[in-house]
Amino acid sequence: MQFPEKEFTLVSQHLVMTEHLNPNHHIFGGQLLAWLDKDIYIHVSNVLKYKTFVTLAMNHVRFRNPAYLGEVIQIYAKIEELKRTSVTAIGKAVAYDQETGNSRDIIECQVTFVALDENGKPRKIPR
Repeated sequence: MQFPEKEFTLVSQHLVMTEHLNPNHHIFGGQLLAWLDKDIYIHVSNVLKYKTFVTLAMNHVRFRNPAYLGEVIQIYAKIEELKRTSVTAIGKAVAYDQETGNSRDIIECQVTFVALDENGKPRKIPR
């Protein structure tokens, strides 16, 4: 079923530090994916009021622009689809410039989580 979340919600912000950079001085793609996975999970858990989810898939990953040292990366999320035992959300990261208010798209992806019961088996998402 389609979920009624129409707009993206700001979930978190991260400062790009030296340890997040690759040898070309751009942020590691894996770092962005880790932030998206964690931050989208937090959003889904908060909205659905359930916390025992595991990541099933990260699909449609699109790297749009690099991010650089000192930039603030804002993570946005919205729930796209809710099924019996799984939920799919869209996440995106943008580089935000505090001085100008401008932002630049960095990455976008779709993440699917599965709800688990106390035995680690898929369970119906409580509603």
